[in-house]
Amino acid sequence: MLIREATHAGSWYSSDRATLASQISALFARAPALKKGARVLLGPHAGYTYCGQRLAETYNVWDCKSAERVFILGPSHHVYFRDHVQLSSFSSYDTPLGKVPLDFEIAEELLQDALFEYMSEEADEEEHLFEMHLPFLVARCHAEKRPVPKIIPIMISGLSKKTRSAVVDALLPYFADEANTFVILSDFCHWGRRFGYTEYVPDMELLLICAYKNAADTKTPIFRLIEYLDRSAMLVAGAGSVAKWDSYIETTGNTICGQKPVAVVLLLLERFRASGGELASDEAFQWLGYSQSSKVSSLSDSSVSYASGYVLLK
Repeated sequence: MLIREATHAGSWYSSDRATLASQISALFARAPALKKGARVLLGPHAGYTYCGQRLAETYNVWDCKSAERVFILGPSHHVYFRDHVQLSSFSSYDTPLGKVPLDFEIAEELLQDALFEYMSEEADEEEHLFEMHLPFLVARCHAEKRPVPKIIPIMISGLSKKTRSAVVDALLPYFADEANTFVILSDFCHWGRRFGYTEYVPDMELLLICAYKNAADTKTPIFRLIEYLDRSAMLVAGAGSVAKWDSYIETTGNTICGQKPVAVVLLLLERFRASGGELASDEAFQWLGYSQSSKVSSLSDSSVSYASGYVLLK
């Protein structure tokens, strides 16, 4: 039994079981009391000081009662690879709240396709994104007195449209299965010179066409313009069109780290509907909350944005 340790516990979030459980419970208590029924989720993957409330909002609408497994799609932060996606080879992920089992049977099914490979143990342990979601997943199951479902972490790096289409074909049967949850791990705009991105949307009218220019030219607070830029992305994702999402990313260059996982799920939604599946709303993604790590006021500042969202399927 190969167990991935909680390598970021004690730094990005508390390593103490009682402290962490209390913190997460308080965050869930402040989340909107919406109907719980989503099995497509989107949430950030930063330290809980920055994005804990967004994560609580995300998992508070999760339909964990019927979930048997959870596919978790996120972007690689430390290694680059192209035209395949990577799976974890660990048997479970440890968290301060308990272990989360991986679904080896599903992994082995996917690995029959050359598009899927195992990530190295070193890359898996260094990567933070899957680990950051798991305490909320576990806490939600404990609150509902449900067993913790098995997970299938899927890490994405360079991905051509051709390969993306093939990955979607492979995942579509699992997406259509009501026993499966799909989670996208994504922060939104990484703004500042240290991220190599200092663009902005100058006003709400231009927002609609995704225009932008240098932030030094505006009197509107930069943090507000970053929000306009992010909310335009949220509107585009709500439209449910992968072509519109691709166009938005190409036009704005918005540094949404999970833009490729978002695109994969948008294409899954398109093919799900084309095969007879239905959404419960006219919008694909619906949004719960939005925040930024800091309020940028000058070009020397930086911030990362966080959003919580979900898709309801019939």
